[in-house]
Amino acid sequence: MRNTWQSLVKKKMKAIGETQEGLAEKLNVTQGSIAHWLSGRRKPDIDIVASIIKAVEIKSITISSDGSADETKSQLNYNKNNFYIEGLDVTANTDNGYLNSDVMQVIKSIEYDSDQAKILFNNIDANNLKVINITGDSMQGTFESGDIICIDITVNQFQNDGIYVFTFENRLYVRRLQMIKNKLVVLSDNKKYRDWEILTDEFDQLGIHGKVVLSQTMMLKKHG
Repeated sequence: MRNTWQSLVKKKMKAIGETQEGLAEKLNVTQGSIAHWLSGRRKPDIDIVASIIKAVEIKSITISSDGSADETKSQLNYNKNNFYIEGLDVTANTDNGYLNSDVMQVIKSIEYDSDQAKILFNNIDANNLKVINITGDSMQGTFESGDIICIDITVNQFQNDGIYVFTFENRLYVRRLQMIKNKLVVLSDNKKYRDWEILTDEFDQLGIHGKVVLSQTMMLKKHG
C-alpha cells in the first residue's frame, strides 16, 4: 500500500503522540476538519496541507508522479536511473518574503521514470527544471490550488506567449504573459481577475524565474 501525505501525517502523529484535538488546537481549526482532511473526505488548500505537515514536525515530503508520497530525508537514496526534479526556492532572492504569491513550497522534489521524463520534458536536463505548488485560484481552469508545476529555469526573459513564474513589484506570480507591441499583458485564466500590463519603463522591475512546461494535479479521490 503506497503512502499519501495523509498516511504520513497519521503515522507521524502516532509516533509523537499527537491527537487530532491537539493538532486542531495548533492550527486553530475544529477536530472535525482535521478528521475530514486526514480521511480524504475533503481536500484542504495547499497552505493548510503545509501547516499540517509543519505542525507534526515533518520537514518536507517528496511526491512521485504516481501520487505516492514519502518523507524527505536529509540523505536520499536516489535511483540513478530515474529523473529527479528539485523544488524551486522562491525565497532565494528576497529577505522578507513576497507581499503575495501564487506559489507555495510544499514539494521538495519529484521523481519520474527516465524514459517517461524524456517524453514529458522533451529531453530538458533535470538540472534545468524545478517544481513548485500552485496556491490560490488566479489560474483556475488550468491549474487548481495545490497542483504541481514544473518550470524551465533556463528561461529568464520573455520568449513567447506562455505561462511564466515571475516577480513584479515584490509580488510573485504564475500567469500568462503576452507581448502586445511594446508592453507585456498579464493574463489570468480565471476570468474574475482583470488583465493588467507591464510597460517598457517597468521592465526593470520584472524578474522571470522560468516558464511552465508541465503541471500535475494533487487532487486526491477516495474510491471504495
